[in-house]
Amino acid sequence: MPKGPKGPQGFVYEFTRKEFAYLLFKKKICPKCGGRMTKNKYCEIVNGSRFQHRTDGPKLSLYDVKHYYYTYTCEECGTEFELSQLVK
Repeated sequence: MPKGPKGPQGFVYEFTRKEFAYLLFKKKICPKCGGRMTKNKYCEIVNGSRFQHRTDGPKLSLYDVKHYYYTYTCEECGTEFELSQLVK
């Protein structure tokens, strides 16, 4: 797989509208015990073809991109939740 001169050639955040609203505005309370939760940000390097949605856009499929995603961990019980689990 070809890489650009400096490694990954872009970055991607992937949210639904509900997930984005939760990330920005909702109070982060554990659904299991009611404790406070902390945000954790992770990054993985993936092939850009996973995120190629338009045929007239840049050719991300040729390069690796950084995919950022968030999880939340309860400070009380230690349970980790993905953002998609918290908006249900």
